Amino acid sequence: MRRRAFLGTSMLVFALSTMSAFAQQKEVTVWSWFIQSTMQKSIDAFEKAHPGVKVTYTYYNYSPEYITALKAAAASNSLPDVIGLQPGSLTQQYRDSLVPIDELAAKTWGKDWKDKVFAVNRKQMQMGNPAGDNNNYIVPQESQVLCIWYNRKLFEKLKISVPKTYADLKAASKALTDGGYIPMFQGAADGWQNENVFLMLANQFSPGIVDKAQAGQVPWSAPELVSAMKAWKGLFDDGIFQQGALGAHAYPTGAQLFAQGRVGMMALGSWWMQESKFPPPLSEYVQNMDGFDFFYLPPAKDGGAASPPIGGIDIGYGLTKNGAKNPEAWTFLSELTNGVGLQEALNDLNDLPAFEGHEPKGDITDHVKQMSARFMADLPKAENQRFASPAVAEALDNALAGVADGSVQPEAALASVQAATDKALGK
Repeated sequence: MRRRAFLGTSMLVFALSTMSAFAQQKEVTVWSWFIQSTMQKSIDAFEKAHPGVKVTYTYYNYSPEYITALKAAAASNSLPDVIGLQPGSLTQQYRDSLVPIDELAAKTWGKDWKDKVFAVNRKQMQMGNPAGDNNNYIVPQESQVLCIWYNRKLFEKLKISVPKTYADLKAASKALTDGGYIPMFQGAADGWQNENVFLMLANQFSPGIVDKAQAGQVPWSAPELVSAMKAWKGLFDDGIFQQGALGAHAYPTGAQLFAQGRVGMMALGSWWMQESKFPPPLSEYVQNMDGFDFFYLPPAKDGGAASPPIGGIDIGYGLTKNGAKNPEAWTFLSELTNGVGLQEALNDLNDLPAFEGHEPKGDITDHVKQMSARFMADLPKAENQRFASPAVAEALDNALAGVADGSVQPEAALASVQAATDKALGK
């Protein structure tokens, strides 16, 4: 009897202690389009360092799933604690649902914390804030540099040289098409990829001109921007982009075809290196990035300059007003962007760091190290990639689509962007 009583008491104590452990465990909820396998590594590292906290992550494809989910959750006040955001227009769309992170960041990293963030990222963190609002609503996790990636094994097979002129680009595209490959895959159904290519073109004609136009300092009807819009149309007309590009998506379709060796070129960014860290099996092209290298878009104008580096914040994270009620949410956000979580992302080559003093560690080939070093050298001089106003970004997306399908002339398309800019600036 005594033994049974003792066992019963032991089981009761165990049950109570287990219930207590569950009761004490705190949860942080996170939404993003950030690669699920890499995020899980960041979460595992965080939970190891903070054993009393559980992180629940919900992954979405960026467009349209993530955008749709954010809109619905914001409307019903059911956003999670932490959300992934791009700077500028996307952050501004949800600014009213976020809390400033400045005091929390200063307490965690010191008052000079922003000095450790790359300059182009610092600029983008407050893009679109109303006049007088100097708060920061996101912490950047990673940076990116936009470029044209190419399959160097296909180029070698077809005896194609890396294009240095527009004529070279047309010739490379023709050789790829004649060889049965997609020349340059463009997910023209995705506004973000169209914006990226247009920025490459516009900055060829006048570096920084899009920044000036969206700030109202230069009209969207400027000759350089009209030339950029005409050059954008030329990429479709000259067979640089694939047939059917207007209905295509960069992810997952384009990325899968590119990884499989069915595409010669694609306008992406430094994040493409992460493909080599995905779970096997990997194609011969993706394995150690053996099949890939990058260049900058050749000049659309004879005698002009190639696209300069363009980029900035790849992804940042905001603390929602719901998350502000959960002390553990900031702890996770800070580790994800500038701590143990960030290191795991860098080790997976997810992209470039947003804070100085970080670099990937682990098993990385010399080829990948060299490409990463080239990106890091270009990051400090990168032109801004982002738009401050959601309305201006949307107007440009519509303008690019209209010009591409031939339904709108470049000048009229840019006039619609000007109207959206004037409205956003209160003119």
